Parts: sequence; C-alpha cells; structure tokens
Amino acid sequence: MSARARLRAMYAFDRSLTDADATARLLDRAATAGITTLITKAAAVTPALAEACHRAGLNILGSVACFSDHADPRRRDDLRPVDERGGWAPMEWYTGLTPTDPDYVRELLDRCAALATGPVDGLVLDFLRWPLHWELELRPGAAPRRTSFDPATLAAFARDTGHDVPAEPCDAARLLLGPLYEPWHTWREQVVTGVAAGVAAAVQAARPGLPLGMFLVPGDAWQRRIVGQDVTALGQHVDGFLVMTYHAILRQPPSWIGRTVADLSAHTTRPVVPMVQTTADPGLSRGADWGDPLDAAAFAQALAQVDGPLCLFPAEGMDDPRWRALAATDRRSLS
Repeated sequence: MSARARLRAMYAFDRSLTDADATARLLDRAATAGITTLITKAAAVTPALAEACHRAGLNILGSVACFSDHADPRRRDDLRPVDERGGWAPMEWYTGLTPTDPDYVRELLDRCAALATGPVDGLVLDFLRWPLHWELELRPGAAPRRTSFDPATLAAFARDTGHDVPAEPCDAARLLLGPLYEPWHTWREQVVTGVAAGVAAAVQAARPGLPLGMFLVPGDAWQRRIVGQDVTALGQHVDGFLVMTYHAILRQPPSWIGRTVADLSAHTTRPVVPMVQTTADPGLSRGADWGDPLDAAAFAQALAQVDGPLCLFPAEGMDDPRWRALAATDRRSLS
C-alpha cells in the first residue's frame, strides 16, 4: 500500500472483474476520475487483470482474508469462536475464525508469501482481528459479542500469561471480562499484532519491498480493543491502514468519517485512509443490511468529509453522478 497522500483507491468485488471489456471500461472511467489503485481479492488478481490496471495507469492491490472463511469452500468449524454465553450464531454472511491455531497461522503466512510473488503491486490484510460482525455489532445501541472463550484460546491465554482460567466458557468469560480484563485484552492485541509481524516477515522474504497494508475496523479505542487491533503496534509491521468507515452501514453521519480518521491518525504515524461507502444497494450487498439508501447526493456529502487519500467501497456503486463528484474532489486537491 502506498504511503503517498495521492492514493485514491477503489475496492471492487472479484465477481465484477471477470469480463475483460467491462473491467477495461471501469478502469478507464476510474482513471479519468482520479483513481490510482484498484483493490480486489488477491487470489483473483491474474496477470491479465494486472496488465489491464497498469495499462489504465492504476496499481493493483490484493486483499487477503486472514481469519474468515465466508468465501472459502473449506469450512473451519473447529476454529469457530465461542462468545460469553457459550455459543456462537452467524450473522448475515459473516463467519469469523479465531486467530490462535498455530497450524492455521502457518498456512496463512505461507498463503501470503505465495500471493506476494504474484502479479500484485501490494497486499492488504483483511479480517486480521478477533471475530465480530462489526458492521452490525458496532452500530449505536448494539451490544457487541465478546470472543473467544473456546478451549484452544483459553489454553493459549493460560500458557502465554500464566493466568489460570476455567474451562467452562461462561465461567471463563466472567473472569476474563472482569478481574482479568486488562491482561486478557492486552494478550488479544498481542496475538493479532504477532500475526501481522509474521505475515510481514513472510511477505518481505518472498518479495522484498512489496507494500503491505491492512483493513481496520472503525470505532473508538474500546471498540478497537474488542477486535484486538492495536494501531500503534500494528504500524510497526504494515505500511498503512484502510479504515472501513462505511457510515451508512454503521448508521453514522458523514462527519463521523473525519472524526474516526483523526482519532486513528493520532495513534499511528502510518497513513490512515478512509473508505467511503458509495451505495447501500441491496443487490450489491447480496441482502446484507448496508443501511439507509445512499444516493449520489448523499455520497457527495460523505466525500466532502475527506481531505486526502481515500478508497471507494464498493466500486460497483459508482455511476456518472458519483464519478463526477469524485473528479471534482480530485481537482480541488490539486488546486
């Protein structure tokens, strides 16, 4: 991920990039509006797609789903989290995985190293966190579930910290969310940061100098602790952050975007790039709740909160009025 202030990216679903002619039109339209970078799933970045991006003047970054198997045919039910009530129910499309299985982490590092040698111009780590469907669970008034009190995670915490914890999930949760709150959450952050460090080392060994970014869950310091994303510590291992400021999904006003970026930027010297939601179209969300309708005027209002680098999500939500609004911001940033 580029640290340049001129980064203007868009995230496109890989399913939208299978038609070469349609992709070329999207890339040309995006380039005309000032977009510099396409982000999509790393596994979907073919030499032909990379060449099309470069021909249009764009870089291409590949995203890697670290601890989620929602798009992977190999289900990992053995790595499902356990919440404070002793269970776990899926929400919408999301199926999170615990980040404490050593074999899975080794496979992840190998996967990232292999993807780094492909036709990408950089990688962006996604779902590098503890399980939470934050799009729903961090909305105002929601009560986010706490994870994970599964046997493997409890055993790893006890081994790493020396704290004895009950084997029964509900009993363990009462202790870890009570008297052991601080060591529990510090350890969880260390787990996520440790994985980031391992991925960074594996990627640099495979392809020295390849930029490595990371998607961040938006929210305040307490919410970041829930998912174990210590921005200051993570900044030692990644080149920049893309913060998922989908304001309509989270039912926040557009002004929340700027406040969130400012808060995160105060905790890291790495670039913090806001992701601007382009649409709430249920057809694009495949039935997931993306919030109230977000028309071109509402998109322009959100865009006005950003002064600097940005990433559009999703690119498929862009139309002529939205592209014109984006191009206008690009011209303003050059004046």
